[in-house]
Amino acid sequence: MPQGARTNMEEDARATKRVRTESGASDEKVRASIADGADDAPEALDAEFWAQVAQAADTETQPARRDLYLETSHAYFHAIDEEHHVFMNLATAQVYVLPENYLVEDPSLCDIQYQLSLTFSERQIAQLDAPDMPPTLDLNANPYLPGFVGLNNIDQNNAMNAVIQALAHVPPLRNYFLRGATPRGLRGGIEAKSARMPTVSEAEGRLLHSTELVQRFATLLRRIWNPHGFKGQVSPHEFLQQVAVASHGKFKLTEAADPVDFLGWLLNLLHFDLVGGPRAAQKRASIITACFQGELRIESQKVIVRTGLEEDQVDKLDHDGRRSGGQEDEHGNAKFNIDQEIKIDRSPFFLLTLDLPPPPVFQDEVAQNIVPQIPISHVLAKYDGISIQEANGMIRRYKLTRLPPYLILHFRRFTKNRFVEERNQTVINFPTIGLDLADYTDLPPQEGPTLGSVYNILANVTHEAAPGTVRDNSVWSCQVHTRLDGTPLHDTPDARHEEQWFQMQDLIVEKVNKQLLFLRETCIQIWEQTGAMQRVERSAESLVPRDQTSKKT
Repeated sequence: MPQGARTNMEEDARATKRVRTESGASDEKVRASIADGADDAPEALDAEFWAQVAQAADTETQPARRDLYLETSHAYFHAIDEEHHVFMNLATAQVYVLPENYLVEDPSLCDIQYQLSLTFSERQIAQLDAPDMPPTLDLNANPYLPGFVGLNNIDQNNAMNAVIQALAHVPPLRNYFLRGATPRGLRGGIEAKSARMPTVSEAEGRLLHSTELVQRFATLLRRIWNPHGFKGQVSPHEFLQQVAVASHGKFKLTEAADPVDFLGWLLNLLHFDLVGGPRAAQKRASIITACFQGELRIESQKVIVRTGLEEDQVDKLDHDGRRSGGQEDEHGNAKFNIDQEIKIDRSPFFLLTLDLPPPPVFQDEVAQNIVPQIPISHVLAKYDGISIQEANGMIRRYKLTRLPPYLILHFRRFTKNRFVEERNQTVINFPTIGLDLADYTDLPPQEGPTLGSVYNILANVTHEAAPGTVRDNSVWSCQVHTRLDGTPLHDTPDARHEEQWFQMQDLIVEKVNKQLLFLRETCIQIWEQTGAMQRVERSAESLVPRDQTSKKT
């Protein structure tokens, strides 16, 4: 061995011996002496010592692990096996690189994080109905208007999609759910990283403690009105899955639903969930009652039916006993017998049902059935307080005592008897603006239409099916229009002087002529009272849902 090498080894050994002879000398001092290149390095240390030194040095250069059991997660193995390394924590919206497990903070990720949270500022909400709202471009540069996007038909949810589209365009209802806050885990710092995202306050967290159905519905509305969507369509899958759970299988993705049944069920359950359950439903108000609830006066009288054995009444009997009870006039029409008790009830409602006249039985000269056309006033006469309705041994008449800001009308097109179901294709003629309901209410008489009784149409849900069938190949569509009463985006004059009407059938969104809306088989309509949006918005400020985190829907 060369003399120089032997000399260096002897010096190292002497240095090591001096360090080890120091009582209580720590491993840190040994490593420090070696790192400093001192001539008092250990003389003879075993392999285990040097392995500990190397491990300690490696630990100092590696980032500290943030997840104790990261190596057991599916994301960890997926990153190794598939070489997909970027992951987002959906609870906090933080992005990590795996398997190294270090946090990524980059402004380019804010768009993706915004899609997860979808919060809306008051200014954004006020501009959703801006008259100068330009189309938004998706990732493929295809234009679309926020709120006027298609919904996926996953299997048999066509009718439910039409109802969702109609409710999504009721402005106070939409705004109420758009103001709901992001889940708590997303409040940490996403907002500060993007100018698009407002700060979420505790007052805006009004929906966070409600039921799963309410939160899913709010999320779906935010996606429909998302002004920065990656594509011009939305999937209602998560919401409809929760609908199937909450309805105990009554409304499923795999079975066609009746839109009227679904609408009535959804409005009632949303109201129950927002106020704290059925027991509080009649005492507390919600955004559902503020928008849709009206009141109806019902006068009813039981039809007097005699056995026919009375000698003095035999010649006065008819098939239902009305004549013998004094409940039929000289023309054979039902009437109330003022000498008998008339029961008066007041009933709240979310929607009004209108009965269509029976379709013609005979054919015309070209051997085709005639499809009748009637004005909407013909079917609204049911609620004039004069017309008599007969059903189940009772005669009734109806009068509206309170009009809701948003009136839902249901045209009864499907009827069932003991054997078959029938479909009524009668065409309803209706105006798009200026429908006056003063004749059907107990409002004080005034000259001309009263402000509280004039309505404009907001949404129109229609039905189509194969000719000669009832529901074969049923197609449900929703017709809605843009608005001009939002805060303008710019101070330039309005370039769009009238609203645009769109028809949405699942993923198909196309413009329609508002003069031709009545040609389809209207099933559900939502009408907006003059000035309704401002009144409901003021009252909605105090409608805070009850905490239902511990309750199941």
